[in-house]
Amino acid sequence: MPSPRRGAVSRAHDEPTETDSVPIFRRSHVHQNGNGSSAPTTAELRARREEEWNRLFPAAGDEEDYRRAFLRFSPLYWDIVQSTQQELLQVLLYRVPAELGVPAIFGLSVLYSRHGRPDDAARATLAMIVNELPAPHARALIVALADAWQNAERSAYEERGRQVADEFARALRRLEGTVADADGTVLAIEEQVALARDGAGARRR
Repeated sequence: MPSPRRGAVSRAHDEPTETDSVPIFRRSHVHQNGNGSSAPTTAELRARREEEWNRLFPAAGDEEDYRRAFLRFSPLYWDIVQSTQQELLQVLLYRVPAELGVPAIFGLSVLYSRHGRPDDAARATLAMIVNELPAPHARALIVALADAWQNAERSAYEERGRQVADEFARALRRLEGTVADADGTVLAIEEQVALARDGAGARRR
């Protein structure tokens, strides 16, 4: 099929039609929200979120930052860490500082240690936090995970999963009813945490 001549399509859109002269049929070329102002496009919303993210996470860690941070917290060799935590690292690298990201990974590991599918739950939770929540709420949950893991380190090993789950669940409840909860992301994470808490409770019994 021969392609249309250059300019033919744009002229067709630019030229007025019969319905354009009737107000009810007049086409609007600007999306508007309820108060009549232009609604932000998807690209504009993404750019705003990226700007806010960079403001709240000004020193996002690269691979070397994460390697050094893991060595401070764990005796494991870096190649073992990379092979076992590769998917979580891919979410965090260049997005979250290593001093927050590494404790958050440990927090997820403890949180979902009794989960039926721990790796899938950890990956899904972290991806929802980093990719779907507004930057301030994402930071609040990452900090909550990191703090919960560090607090649980002082408890008996068999109590740590339940303690991290309880502390993280409280952080999630604080986001209920906020914009972070509007699309069901918080609820989805809470369901995973509930499964982890039930598993921890069953193991204790």
